[in-house]
Amino acid sequence: MLSLNPYIKINKLLDYLKNIKAKDNKLPKVILIFNDNFFDKKKFMNLKIPKKSALLLRSYNSKDRNKIAKQLLKFCKMKKIKLLIGSDIKLAEKINADGIHFPEYMLNKNIINKIAIKKIKSRKNKIITSAAHSLKSIKKAECFGIDAALLSPIFPSKSHPKVKNLGLKKLNKILQKIELPIYALGGINLKNVKSLSKTGIIGYAFQRGK
Repeated sequence: MLSLNPYIKINKLLDYLKNIKAKDNKLPKVILIFNDNFFDKKKFMNLKIPKKSALLLRSYNSKDRNKIAKQLLKFCKMKKIKLLIGSDIKLAEKINADGIHFPEYMLNKNIINKIAIKKIKSRKNKIITSAAHSLKSIKKAECFGIDAALLSPIFPSKSHPKVKNLGLKKLNKILQKIELPIYALGGINLKNVKSLSKTGIIGYAFQRGK
């Protein structure tokens, strides 16, 4: 289990973000990314998840993804936070999740289209996010009517060690050219999170917090 560990580091980061005011009534201020192959309730109960947060289920290769989704939904309801399902519209609808997240390639290759997104948005209070690694991808997400994009990697990330990070300077340049709400993702920790609060991002997304 690599994601959301260790408790101490991620809880210090969550404690800091607890005091950050949400910038949007609909969108969460923190998105915790779930990539594990099973749901460890004890581990998640030890996390100091702030209000106005959401869990994003990726775990794309897990055989128990449907089971995990139901377990996460139960946990999210207990904690009064939101659940986003990565890529699978049918699963999101089946369990009545709070929203769906699309990987960047699904938009770039037109696997998802405006009609499907409009249908999802017709359901009350559903959130749609997408992954983005460039200004071009963000612009496409804007055209598709996505609610927000998770832009990465902002800082050097263990998830993508060979990918060049954007850095704060490029992040700010991108934010000046778009209207779409942006979550900063990639390498966020206690040392750099304060610098992000001075940018125009809508919130923070991470899976490790270290």
